[in-house]
Amino acid sequence: MAHGSATAEPDRSGIKVGPVWIEPGFSRLNVYTLLYASFFTIASSVFLSATQPYLFNTILNIPVESQGGLSGRLVFFAELVVIVLIGPLGVLADKIGRRPIYAAGYFFLFIGYMLYPTAESVPELTLYRMVFAVGVACNTAMVATVQADYPQNAWRGKLLGLCGLLQGTGVVIVLGVSRSVPSWLVDAGMDQFAVGRLTFWTFAVICLINAVILRLGLKGGIPSTKTEKEPLPKLLKRGFRAGKNPRIALSYVAAFVSRGDLIVVSTFFSLWLVQAGMANGSTAEDALEEGILFFIIVQAIAVLWAPFAGIIIDRFDRVTALSIAMAIAAAGYLSLGFIGDPTQPIMYGAAVILGMGEINAVLAAQALIGQEAPKDGRGAVVGVFGFFGAIGILLAASIGGYLFDAWMPAGPFVLMGVANAILVVIAVSVRILANPSTQNIPTEETL
Repeated sequence: MAHGSATAEPDRSGIKVGPVWIEPGFSRLNVYTLLYASFFTIASSVFLSATQPYLFNTILNIPVESQGGLSGRLVFFAELVVIVLIGPLGVLADKIGRRPIYAAGYFFLFIGYMLYPTAESVPELTLYRMVFAVGVACNTAMVATVQADYPQNAWRGKLLGLCGLLQGTGVVIVLGVSRSVPSWLVDAGMDQFAVGRLTFWTFAVICLINAVILRLGLKGGIPSTKTEKEPLPKLLKRGFRAGKNPRIALSYVAAFVSRGDLIVVSTFFSLWLVQAGMANGSTAEDALEEGILFFIIVQAIAVLWAPFAGIIIDRFDRVTALSIAMAIAAAGYLSLGFIGDPTQPIMYGAAVILGMGEINAVLAAQALIGQEAPKDGRGAVVGVFGFFGAIGILLAASIGGYLFDAWMPAGPFVLMGVANAILVVIAVSVRILANPSTQNIPTEETL
């Protein structure tokens, strides 16, 4: 358990939503809008990756032996956009507020989903993926920043656990509803080109609706007058200089690994299963349905485990919690390296560990940066946190895509298993060598 010289009592001038005390100045509408946004934030990105193999096989006719590399390259170019934008977006959020950037993110996702299924070549698909990435950059920067803004610190893990629960639920429901749609439409007589477009365009409309809801429901204004007066370069430098705090530096490394974890699952998991299904004689529609089913299982386990992950984050020092999280993640990703055929029943057990590891890694990294980032310039620090996450995605996708095609489909997961294991060693070292944090001080009421 975390230790300190005093206990953290709730500031009762703020509101309490469920088990979480919220910082003063936020309304229930603001909090409920954050929870709504959490439901769609990951699903809005994962939906594209999960359904992308269908476009490869039915519209673009990409050879199976090239699909892993192409998936990695698409993510690579998309993450170049994210890397360029995410730091400045976090800084900009300290100057103009979180709300307009978060809403703009969903608007760019709307444009990306409208364009993506109309691509007739790989270069065109890459361009549309980069447009989509602008929305991902906005959402990635803002989801962590807003989640850091709202809770009082001793209840941070519980809010992150609740948001993680909703994020996983969103993925499960969105993919669960959509997984059979291509088969239904083809059986109804619609051609595969029209099926691909209609599936993507439906989700585009959902993203547009989300942009409006976030614009109306999130708290407006800027977080502090101090950051409003500072120039962008100074705020951005602050984010990097904050890395002198070993816990912030650790959280940056954790972002690098945990975001790589997410992209490997969302990009290569469905692709592996779709290819295996088609190799076993399934149609593209049936293979996609089966592949998404296993992906849903991973996310369902993440949903069920998220509250427990939040409790662990609040009950232990958050560096210790990060060490536990990454150890579970390492076990989950490395276990896939021992599976030859992902359509076999053993995949269910691996999916359970993978889901636990995925949500543990993400929530623990977010809790640590949320605790350590200063209130003034928090957007800049979280923006740099997102920057390192984008670098992790870029490298995981690039190297993972090569390993998928050149070594084995489980290669990207083995890569991230090793990365998580290394992070465990780093986290334990920080926990032992760095001075203990006095910010994470739970009381009996928080537990």
